Amino acid sequence: MLRKILVCLLLVPVATFAQDNYKNAIKFNTLGPVSQLYSAQYELAIGKHLAFNNTFFYRPKKLIPAGETIDNLAKKHGLGLTGIKFENIFMDEAKLGMKGYSPELRYYIGKKKNRLFVSAIGQYEDFDMTVPANLAVKYKTYATDIKVPVDFTFKTYSAGILIGKQFNWRRLGVDFVIIGPHFGKAKEFYAVAQNAALKQLNQEEKQYILDKIQERFGLSDTYFSRTLVDDKAEIKSIKPVPYLGIRGLGLNLFYRF
Repeated sequence: MLRKILVCLLLVPVATFAQDNYKNAIKFNTLGPVSQLYSAQYELAIGKHLAFNNTFFYRPKKLIPAGETIDNLAKKHGLGLTGIKFENIFMDEAKLGMKGYSPELRYYIGKKKNRLFVSAIGQYEDFDMTVPANLAVKYKTYATDIKVPVDFTFKTYSAGILIGKQFNWRRLGVDFVIIGPHFGKAKEFYAVAQNAALKQLNQEEKQYILDKIQERFGLSDTYFSRTLVDDKAEIKSIKPVPYLGIRGLGLNLFYRF
């Protein structure tokens, strides 16, 4: 009996040491089915407080959750945040697809089992969106609006911070991400609206549409060019566009080994 007790006492610090020295963790976003944004992470510990985390994420092209709320917020605050007017853009009908990668240098604060963390992050995102919008069209003396789907593609490169708290239960745990603002540039922006009726317009009527696109959507000539050829109205970026993104309310279940 004494021998068993001694063995157990010797194994306790060994087990504790092993638990404290897990170097690897794989993580999955448990809120993926709700947000329809699915992510997987691999984290490598590089010290008692530091870790390097890699996040890969993907969202199939679908309607945006809480689209009506987002549409209201965009119409109310969109101009100030993005420089784009949303009065004639319908975010509640928008379909959004996205994929990307985010490297992260994470610092865990303190020595407790459950710790706050602060991270420096980079982020790459590749967007594919279809958003209905009203185009102002003039044909001869008749002016009207045509609601057309506008296809957008663009890529973003940004950096920022991420704040959260980690809860540990031996090998298992949860990362609760609170917020992660990041700022950078959007590149390779391309938008196209296609409608057969646009083919019938003369040059003056085409220019009317292009002028109204700038007026209605607030697109600056500093960043965007606009063309209308045949049945396609196109918008392209001519230089990187300022971009602000926010990560938040993540709940990532992980396993350490």
